[in-house]
Amino acid sequence: MRISVSVPHDEKLLRRTVKFLLRPQLKFIRIMGGVLVVLGLVLVAMDPSDPIAHLAMILGLLFVVAVAPIAVARSMRGVPDVLKHGFHVTLDDEWAIVTYPLAESRFRWAGLGRVVETPEVWYIMFGKYQAVTIPKGPMTEEQREEFAAFVGRLQHTRG
Repeated sequence: MRISVSVPHDEKLLRRTVKFLLRPQLKFIRIMGGVLVVLGLVLVAMDPSDPIAHLAMILGLLFVVAVAPIAVARSMRGVPDVLKHGFHVTLDDEWAIVTYPLAESRFRWAGLGRVVETPEVWYIMFGKYQAVTIPKGPMTEEQREEFAAFVGRLQHTRG
């Protein structure tokens, strides 16, 4: 396999990748927020004048609603400028190579953790927080099929 495509900078794609990487932590925070809301409701039912009950509900709602957008926004501000340009991705039987104008990353398929496919991209995970985003849009239909088959074989052999 040898696939080589250029990917223009896409702020929305970068934001979706950040959300994808933050999803496990944000899920836990949302669950904890829900627990706080329920706890606050129980406490309010027991004593409507208890300020702790109202505080628990407010904090819980903030955890459920506000933490995710704030975390994504802060993460987006922390993305290095070197990644805020288009990139070129080259995929072959041994390597996934992502080249930006000022940086290059090379990943051996032997280090592959897992692959998550969405309608728009493949997230190639080389660790818990290390993802290479392979957008489907710049690829031809033949390249998408070839890469999907390659990834399927990789995942099958890795068990």
